[in-house]
Amino acid sequence: MASSISSTVGQLGRLLPRRLPGRTGLGLVIWAAAWFVFFLVITFPHDLIVGHWRDEIAARSGWQVRYDDVWLRPWNGYHLAQARLIAPGKDLEPWLAAGEVVFRPSLSALLGAAVFPFYFSGSAYGGSFTGSVDQSGTLDLSWQGLRMADYPRFAKLLEGIWSGELSGEIHLSGKGDFKNVEGRGKLGLKNASLTQGKAEGFAIPDLHFASGDADLELKAARLDIRSLKLSGSEADADLHGQIYFQSAVPVVNAALNLKPIPGAPAGLEALLTLMNRNQKPPSGTYSFTVYGALNALRLR
Repeated sequence: MASSISSTVGQLGRLLPRRLPGRTGLGLVIWAAAWFVFFLVITFPHDLIVGHWRDEIAARSGWQVRYDDVWLRPWNGYHLAQARLIAPGKDLEPWLAAGEVVFRPSLSALLGAAVFPFYFSGSAYGGSFTGSVDQSGTLDLSWQGLRMADYPRFAKLLEGIWSGELSGEIHLSGKGDFKNVEGRGKLGLKNASLTQGKAEGFAIPDLHFASGDADLELKAARLDIRSLKLSGSEADADLHGQIYFQSAVPVVNAALNLKPIPGAPAGLEALLTLMNRNQKPPSGTYSFTVYGALNALRLR
């Protein structure tokens, strides 16, 4: 037994170097390894890898990720330059555009076993966002401090100068166009305003809203605005209804309630009375229907 152990130890001893590398030799090994990793990082076809993930995202969820350039920083992930997130369907205007997005795949994705889940984060429109996509293609996205003045889609809702900060979160699942996508979302608004606004040729008195929140649900190409409440300096507003995505331009059908705040500019009450067929409601709350294409809304 003792001789067997001695023989085994002797065979293992032949595999060991006769002497350990000196400091100079060890330094050369580390130096060579560092340069190997460096050249591997800069010459690796990262654009092909990220392109494969991008195609998988489009195939599973219908959402398109576009970008101008990609590079890797090993300590925090892939960086996409001029990244855009485009929703399923025919609307090619990005729902999110950022100068740089950090894209962090899971360990299984790096090893080639799977694409999902992956995580991303970045800055856009003066705020920040984070998100993820799981194995089923479900998108979770949250953002903070988005400046409304920098987000181009607001200008299409109503003519005027927008300001304020928007925060929120959305959860979307499904793939293809909007009829196959379901989800929900919440929005929060802070220090918002609309100045120099116009609607149907009428000049809208400047409006300022200290806070606001909304609860939304998407199903069968229809976005249900369950609740949208705004608390303002001139008026309080409440909106609920639907936005339909069954055509190239979304169509709105919603109920809007506006109640002027005591001390509001006289022009606001006069405008609301005119739009309400020259009638002042006993409750002080003016009710309207908002309808029509999203880029050409009308009130009645």
